[in-house]
Amino acid sequence: MLRPPSSVSAQYALVDLAGGSTAHAALSARIASLIDQGLPQDGPCVVYSSDAKLKLAEDHYLHPDLTVSCIEQKEGMLTAPTVIVEVLSPNTEKRDRGAKLTAYKALSSLQEYLLIGSEEKEIVVYRRENHWRPYHYNEGDIVELTSLGISFPFDAIYRKIRLA
Repeated sequence: MLRPPSSVSAQYALVDLAGGSTAHAALSARIASLIDQGLPQDGPCVVYSSDAKLKLAEDHYLHPDLTVSCIEQKEGMLTAPTVIVEVLSPNTEKRDRGAKLTAYKALSSLQEYLLIGSEEKEIVVYRRENHWRPYHYNEGDIVELTSLGISFPFDAIYRKIRLA
């Protein structure tokens, strides 16, 4: 009879790689829900969580907070995103606004890059169609994801979520 190890930590090294504040987690779930609800049920687009790996180059991968792809993915990982969403946190904000934006813009399929604040209410959408110029949304605005043909109220993102 097999017995489980007396101590999980004795056999496995536990590493905490992902995660963030409860606001970060709630915002990721909320935006995934809003986008998924806005997409046509019979359309080609699928919303993926941060568990899905996005291939940037031969040996370079990232795990965006949310990825929407409208092309069937064949490699067991994402290769053709239409929209990428990152929820900002103090530890990732500089990278999300800088190096990741630069890397994501190089993906020919990417049409929009959405940043959501987790410490203050802020939504920014960068669009390829306008040379990656940022669109800033505020309370009371309707946020548009033109590449997906959907929109939702800014306030719906932050409803009942306590920011860090």
